[in-house]
Amino acid sequence: MSFGSPKESNFMEEHKSLVRRIEVFMPSRLGFHLRVIARFVKKVRQFRSVIRVRKGKITADGKNILGLLVLAVAWKSKIYIEAEGDDAMEAIESIGAFFRTEH
Repeated sequence: MSFGSPKESNFMEEHKSLVRRIEVFMPSRLGFHLRVIARFVKKVRQFRSVIRVRKGKITADGKNILGLLVLAVAWKSKIYIEAEGDDAMEAIESIGAFFRTEH
């Protein structure tokens, strides 16, 4: 019996999670405050992908309000957002649109 046949490896390659990333500068003068975070979490919870938000060395679950508050993202701060899953592309596009319209 042979393990790792081409069929098995092709199956694994086809089902790898998609990972997409975006860099965002906080557009809101009040920063990433509770109301903005609540709207953000409501938006990203529509997606199956895992969403991570990073500021500096701290990473938070993008679907967790308290985790995002801990990041203390101020106006014009740079954050990195990553989506991992089968709908990662749609999630990142939606997140990008969210920050373009959030003022």
